Amino acid sequence: MARSDWKRPKEFSAPEGRRRIALEVSYDGRAFCGWQAQKDGISVQDTLKVAVQRLTGQENVEICGSGRTDSGVHAYGQVAHVEIDNCTIPAIAFCNGLNSFLPVSVRIKKSWDVPPSFHARYSAMAREYRYFFKEQYGKDCFSDGLITNIKAFPSKELLDSYAPVLIGTHDFTTFTSSGDLSPSKVRDIYESEFSFTQTVFGEKVLCYKICGNAFLYHMVRSVTGTMIEMAAAGKSAEEFKAVLDSKNRADCGKTAPSDGLYLWRVSYDENEYMWFEERYGHEH
Repeated sequence: MARSDWKRPKEFSAPEGRRRIALEVSYDGRAFCGWQAQKDGISVQDTLKVAVQRLTGQENVEICGSGRTDSGVHAYGQVAHVEIDNCTIPAIAFCNGLNSFLPVSVRIKKSWDVPPSFHARYSAMAREYRYFFKEQYGKDCFSDGLITNIKAFPSKELLDSYAPVLIGTHDFTTFTSSGDLSPSKVRDIYESEFSFTQTVFGEKVLCYKICGNAFLYHMVRSVTGTMIEMAAAGKSAEEFKAVLDSKNRADCGKTAPSDGLYLWRVSYDENEYMWFEERYGHEH
C-alpha cells in the first residue's frame, strides 16, 4: 500500500523546551515481561526510564520504542527515543552513562541526537525480525531461551517456496492474535527468507528473516510457526498461500515460542525500500 495510507499521526514532535535522544538497544527478553511498561512485571521500557532518571536527575522522562516486543522476545537492534527537558549531557554520553545504571540484560549500543520531529515509532520506515531454530539433539545451557529447539529441520526447499508468498501487501488476519486491536490487518512485507547459519559453537541454526513496515500482535511468531509446521507436513506453497488468503485464524498453525524471536533492526531511511512503494504502492 502507499505510505500515505499508513495510519500514523501527522504531528508527533517533542514539545518546546524538550529534547529527544535516540538509542539503539539490545536486550535479553528472558528477564522481562516485554518492552511495554506493565503494572505487574519488569519491562524494558521502565528499566530504561529509571536509568535515564538516574543519569539526568530528571523525573519527567518519556521512553518510546519503535515497537513492542512480547514477554521473552529479544532485541538486537531495538530503537527508542528518550524525551527529557533540555540538559547539557551530550547525546553520545548517554550510551556509556546508561549502561552503568542498567542490568547486563539490557545494553545501549549507541546514542545520538535527533531533531524534535524524530519519533522512534512513527518515523520508522521498516522493522526487521529474525527467528532462530536449532535441532533438539543440540540442546545446551548456552542457547536455552535464546534459540527455539525443534525435533528436526523441515525441508528447506519447501520453506524457501513459502517465504516469497508473504512479500507484498497482504491482509494478515490469518496470522493475527485475537488480542490485536489494530483496525486494519493489512501490512507491507519487504523481505522474507530462510537461511542456515551457526552458533559460536559451530552448531547449525535455521534463521527466518522478515522485514516490513509494521507487524500485528503475534504475527511474526504465527507466520513462522505455521511455515515450520506446514513444511514438516510436506504442504505446498499453494497450500500456504491459501492459508494466508483465507483470512481465517483457524487456518493458522501453532504460534512459535518467544525464545527464538529477535527484533533485529529498525530502518529510518525513506529510500531503502522505495522500490516497494513504486511497485506495490497502489495495492489495497
